[in-house]
Amino acid sequence: MGNNIAGFCKTEHFAYRQWDRTINDKVLRSILKNVDTNKSNTLLIVSRKVLKKVNIKVNKELFIKIDNNTLITCFYCELQEYYTRNREQNYLIISEI
Repeated sequence: MGNNIAGFCKTEHFAYRQWDRTINDKVLRSILKNVDTNKSNTLLIVSRKVLKKVNIKVNKELFIKIDNNTLITCFYCELQEYYTRNREQNYLIISEI
C-alpha cells in the first residue's frame, strides 16, 4: 500500500485503518476515481452494494473521512447508526462505481 492513491495522500492513521479493514489499493482506487481532491471536511459513504461489487463482504457501509486531498480515516458503520449523531460536515454518497 503506497502513500498516494487517485490524487489523495494517505495519513499514517488512514494507512493503518485501511490495512486493518483489509481494503486493498485497487478497491480504494476504484472507489475514489470520481471523487474531487478538493473536498474539505467530507465524509465519503460507500454503499453496501458497491462494497459487494468489489468483493468486500461486510454488512455495513464504508465511511472514508477526506479533507482536501488527504485521506484521514476509514471505518465500517451502519448508515442509520451514524446519522443519529449530529455532525457538521459535508457528505458524499457513492452508490455505484
